[in-house]
Amino acid sequence: MDIKLTQMFSNVSLNLGIKYKIISEYYPYKHIKNTARAKKGILYVRVSDKLKDAPPEIKEALAYILLSKIKGTRVAPRYKRTYNDFIHELIINEPSGIASGLNDPVGIYFNLEEIFYFINNNYFSNELSKPALRWSKKKAYRIFGRYDRAKNEIVISRILDDKKTPRFVIEYIMYHEMLHIKFGFTYKKGRRRVHTGQFKKEEEKFSFYTESINYLKKISGREKRSLF
Repeated sequence: MDIKLTQMFSNVSLNLGIKYKIISEYYPYKHIKNTARAKKGILYVRVSDKLKDAPPEIKEALAYILLSKIKGTRVAPRYKRTYNDFIHELIINEPSGIASGLNDPVGIYFNLEEIFYFINNNYFSNELSKPALRWSKKKAYRIFGRYDRAKNEIVISRILDDKKTPRFVIEYIMYHEMLHIKFGFTYKKGRRRVHTGQFKKEEEKFSFYTESINYLKKISGREKRSLF
């Protein structure tokens, strides 16, 4: 039993009015999986060990998701959003398998290096140095792109490497992530800001901005502000 995890779930259970005694542990599931089952007045919770180092707010969101299902009540959307965004970011930033060729920027339908050079030439006057480029290991469908400053790496969701995806959508994602390289980030009231007013104004200069946003909305079913 993990004491801190059990305490987290116990606090949430009290807030939801659930009276089970809780026993929780991290479990080495092959994939990210979490379970909760009740037996003789005890609620047994297993959380993927891949979440062991996740921030407290992620574990709290997961607790609300699992326990709300046990109680049979609706899960508050903010908890789903918090948890799902973290999981999809975890997936898209998961280390790729170099041996299996997943670190290659050349996908089945799109070449990320080719697209980078096109965007760099047409929007940045070839002033940006090329970072590492790769497709995500798994098909993340909520977070379509990510620039990792520590690794100087742009990762784009493999779900977009599809014959149905318009090329301009991949170009837009690349453009968006390259803007992160250009502008970096700032702090305001102790909070990091990456999508500043200047960033957004520059982003809207992309030729197929509206068309790209609409296409990505159809895939994710979410608002544009949550896509990156």
